[in-house]
Amino acid sequence: MVIAFTGDPFLAKEALLQEASLRGLTHFTEPTPEALAEAQSPGLFGQAGAMLDLREVSDGEWKALKPLLESAPEEVAVLLLDPKPTTARAAFYRTRERRDFPTPKGKDLVRHLENRAKRLGFRLPAGIAQYLASLEGDLEALERELEKLALLPPPLTLEKVERVVALKPPVSGFDLVRAVLEGDTKAAFRHLRRLREEGEEPLRLLGAFAWQFSLLARAWMLLKENPRPTEADLARLEAHPYAAKRALELARGLPKEALEASLDALIQAERRAKEGKDPWLALERAVYTLLHLTPAGPA
Repeated sequence: MVIAFTGDPFLAKEALLQEASLRGLTHFTEPTPEALAEAQSPGLFGQAGAMLDLREVSDGEWKALKPLLESAPEEVAVLLLDPKPTTARAAFYRTRERRDFPTPKGKDLVRHLENRAKRLGFRLPAGIAQYLASLEGDLEALERELEKLALLPPPLTLEKVERVVALKPPVSGFDLVRAVLEGDTKAAFRHLRRLREEGEEPLRLLGAFAWQFSLLARAWMLLKENPRPTEADLARLEAHPYAAKRALELARGLPKEALEASLDALIQAERRAKEGKDPWLALERAVYTLLHLTPAGPA
């Protein structure tokens, strides 16, 4: 019996190890024909069966293993850890049992983190779960961070989490907005350079940047109505609670004229980019203009 575990590396390995424990398997077998043949034969000190990690297996090594896997007895469990199978291996799994564990995204990732925290014995507030979900790290790295948070004394606050979490937050529209509003020219263009190096599309970034300023505008208007907004008020911003709170922080003290001019500068930049002009140049000019519209001025 061959069972392949695919999808997210962390979830696939965890599920494989759980299955292995049920079947009395305790260690990975070297992915060679000789080692696999030996593991499939019952010995004096244990039942037959094998766990193979195929993540670093080449096409040639797979071809050597395949005949043994095809002839594996039904009563002998062979568990394969193969998060991202090649086309050939994926075709092989079509006629075998395949358990796939996709990497959770968006709200599913937030829910995953909340559930993992419960398993570790603590409650993860929604805002902190959303913050962790925004960080640059795979599920295994996030699990290590949750293990650290489990040791912190309650209550768990965002400030505590930011002090102990080692993962790097991704550059986002918020980073650009904050750098612009603080008049930090070096930080703003450093963020732009990093995004460009990471292959970010300038039009997409312009759209994200415009969305951030639109959110700022909604937050600014909300603060005018109610300088001390409630949780119910935050829902009107149509953003995740964490993003909404950050927008309120940035909007406090922002002059109406600067906000309107900033939105206009972004509209003009998007128009130039879509007219066929250099989109990165349009974006950089927009950031330069925004830096000179903020109360802090360029630094």
